[in-house]
Amino acid sequence: METCEVAVLGAGLAGLCAARDLQEANVNVVLLEGRDRVGGRTWSKSFDAPGCIVDLGAEWVAPQHHTALVKELTRYGLGLELNEVASDATVQTLSRSETSAFTSLLSRLDKIAQTVNVRDPAWYRSLDSFDLPVTEYLEDLDLEPEDESLLLANGFALQGAGPAQYSLINLLHEFASFGSSEEAFYAAECRIEGGAQALSIALAEVLGARLRLNWRVDSVSQTDSGLMIQGPSAQLHAQQVVIALPVNVMRDLTLDLPLPQASLSVIARGHVGRAAKGWAGATMPNSVESTGWPNAVEVYCREGSRSRAVCTFAVAAPNHEQALKNSWAAVSQRHPEVTLTGEFLSHDWLSDPFAKGSWLSAAPGQSSGLHQLADAPPPCVFAGGDLSRGWYGWMEGAVTSGADAASRILAYRERGEKLPASA
Repeated sequence: METCEVAVLGAGLAGLCAARDLQEANVNVVLLEGRDRVGGRTWSKSFDAPGCIVDLGAEWVAPQHHTALVKELTRYGLGLELNEVASDATVQTLSRSETSAFTSLLSRLDKIAQTVNVRDPAWYRSLDSFDLPVTEYLEDLDLEPEDESLLLANGFALQGAGPAQYSLINLLHEFASFGSSEEAFYAAECRIEGGAQALSIALAEVLGARLRLNWRVDSVSQTDSGLMIQGPSAQLHAQQVVIALPVNVMRDLTLDLPLPQASLSVIARGHVGRAAKGWAGATMPNSVESTGWPNAVEVYCREGSRSRAVCTFAVAAPNHEQALKNSWAAVSQRHPEVTLTGEFLSHDWLSDPFAKGSWLSAAPGQSSGLHQLADAPPPCVFAGGDLSRGWYGWMEGAVTSGADAASRILAYRERGEKLPASA
């Protein structure tokens, strides 16, 4: 049986950053990944039809806000490309509404968000009265249909879930992280040159043989001398463990660990992030960019060497395939000048056994359990974009959470300290 000082489970950005930091501290670390690739929910693929690289998962960076991620990119010589709308672009979008009811709503939500310290583990406790589905909150508001659609579309872009499933306090958290609703909805965004997965690949190269692909984990159990990790054909004993797996796959593991009931409940149910993202080869006289609701919530393009690739998002309801079918029909209706070539590329994150959902979006009542899980003390700590204090669901959150997990493990190894999560 193999042994190591620290085992990290999951080679997404959080696990990779944690393992890299531990390796640099001269810890004997092993990183286990069930897939045959690194990157988790960042996955960049070559789309042959238009001739370009596209991101099937995470894609966007807000560099003014995502400073830890930008620092990592700079460290590995990776650049950013600004998401600029081409000068000839055809833009159709739900406008930035100036109706009194809508501006009053955002102003009210911004004032509430200003009271939130996103790095406070208990930030959600002061928001109990807002911990309800977004659709329930909107029922008593006198919003025009266009204004409601605008809020739901922008909310989906941040949360990746249906408004009847995710809690309003998620949006308040995002407004607090970005500084305002305006900045959360419309902050300048960039792509990572070469695709979002490029950072994961660079981190993996640093780890070398410490990274084990195709190593699926079935159980983690605490023993008198550390923790035992078991898979279908192997087992590994470690003194400490960092579990950097998506929350929605944890219910498939046997976790013989002392976890709070609220955290166990979140693991059993999972979060409600259900985004369907698809790319299509297309021809069009000009670039297009648009938003709408409920289908083709976002539409934008990439220029390829042979043609353009157009992307769309929607809530994956009733499933990934049907959501994209409805959205491509909406794209054709909204942009009749666009001709889809019949070449499509997407990944169903909901049925992916290593994800079982898109980026995190919490249902009402889940925030306490998520943050208690993030605070689980050594010898087994949890990390990932799903559990980040300030930027859950973003690549920034994965990077900061992974680094924080490594520092907590080191504090425990060196001084016996059991620190709570701080990032």
